[in-house]
Amino acid sequence: MIDDNYSHQNHTLMYVTESVPGPPENSKHYNQIVEDFNSQLTKKCDCNNLCELPCCPCVKQSDGSNYVPSLDTDILYLNESKLKDGVMGPILECNDLCSCSYNCGNRLVQRGPHKSLYVGMSCNEKKGLGLFCNNFIQKGTFVCEYAGEVITKAQAISRQPPNIVNKEMNYIFCLNEHSVSGISQTFVDPSEFGNIGRYANHSCDPNCVIVPVRVNIPIPKLALFACKDIPPHSEVTFHYGSPDRTSDLVEEDVVQKKCLCGTAKCKGWMPYQKF
Repeated sequence: MIDDNYSHQNHTLMYVTESVPGPPENSKHYNQIVEDFNSQLTKKCDCNNLCELPCCPCVKQSDGSNYVPSLDTDILYLNESKLKDGVMGPILECNDLCSCSYNCGNRLVQRGPHKSLYVGMSCNEKKGLGLFCNNFIQKGTFVCEYAGEVITKAQAISRQPPNIVNKEMNYIFCLNEHSVSGISQTFVDPSEFGNIGRYANHSCDPNCVIVPVRVNIPIPKLALFACKDIPPHSEVTFHYGSPDRTSDLVEEDVVQKKCLCGTAKCKGWMPYQKF
């Protein structure tokens, strides 16, 4: 059970604690999304109460411990090896079939978002609302999921033109995962159905990074982890595209928005990627 007591101030928005399937579509892609939502990952552990790391089968499947505990508390942080050289290792948490307790060291994202988050106006009012933290957040801390509707590529493409015409914010995030079998894409849109993660703005020098985490189903959770220490009352940000992209030149056939992050590393334009 996800511990999430946040809500939207705008009552036209539907608050969801985790991602949900998007609107029906007569396509192979949509059928696969529904099938994945109705699936259950069958790998499990038989650990007693707390998982014995790194012997736990779930941790072995993740190619090593996903999280490391604090030296003086039971707080878990993302293992830096999972982001070594900018390449994300697989993260599979213990699931509903596992015999371990809810407090085991391989259950973190499924517990819910950080408790000190709040929504407020960004320092640059042109950015609108942003996500902030009341308390200090240490590097490696799980902040929240970027949850919304999981939609097909066709739906993602069809939603972009109306956003441009109506000058609406584009919240669609495309996750590209590379494997030996090719590239798999997950499209998440929290514009109408979303959680508190929808308020996190873009920055060319972000303090958080998106990490795909799987719990019970094949569809990954888009988990925001702090990639640097975040002082109290700071805005929580992440890069909407590829942070290591060296060029953000404006394409002639693309309407790109100016970036308002205001950091020293600002590239001038919001990231744009063709699906």
